[in-house]
Amino acid sequence: MSQIISGIRNNLKYWWLYLLNGIIFLIAGGIVFSNPFSSYVLLSIFFSITFFVTGIFEVSFALSNRKHHTGWGWSLASGIVDVVIGIILMLYPAVSMAVIPLFLAFWFMFKGISLIGFSIQLQTDGIPNWGWLLVGGIVLIIIAIFILDNPALGIAAILGLMAAAFWATGILSIIFAFRIKAFKKAHHL
Repeated sequence: MSQIISGIRNNLKYWWLYLLNGIIFLIAGGIVFSNPFSSYVLLSIFFSITFFVTGIFEVSFALSNRKHHTGWGWSLASGIVDVVIGIILMLYPAVSMAVIPLFLAFWFMFKGISLIGFSIQLQTDGIPNWGWLLVGGIVLIIIAIFILDNPALGIAAILGLMAAAFWATGILSIIFAFRIKAFKKAHHL
């Protein structure tokens, strides 16, 4: 038990790291907001690398489980496709920058259709407030159509969400830091 308390005390000593983390996230949100093009280029590079790394992991998973997994060939094929797409997107960042809004639009479309289907299931089961999910699904589909019609809207949405996420994370980290500090002070740790 004393090891647990000792560990908690050590973590409370470094409350200021959460504060520093929060400040860094606030600055990152400001950078995304003030330098949208540079941020978008970095996001497209990250997107490309993510495809590549995901593909490598999927190929590795398929090959290591080929004796136990009957559909391992599909996982292998999917992984190889992800690796190839990742390489293409890394070699041609402009393609990656053009693909991200379309990816977002199709993701919104898929989520919208999923929400509509889920809302219909909830309505069938007699669960109240199912209409909110239906409205949310319809709104996501409308946003997806707007992004497909005007990909710049998708870029703006991505950058806005990224900046907002950084700011929210920063604010929450700062609040958490001060709560830890207050707890430490109140309990004389």
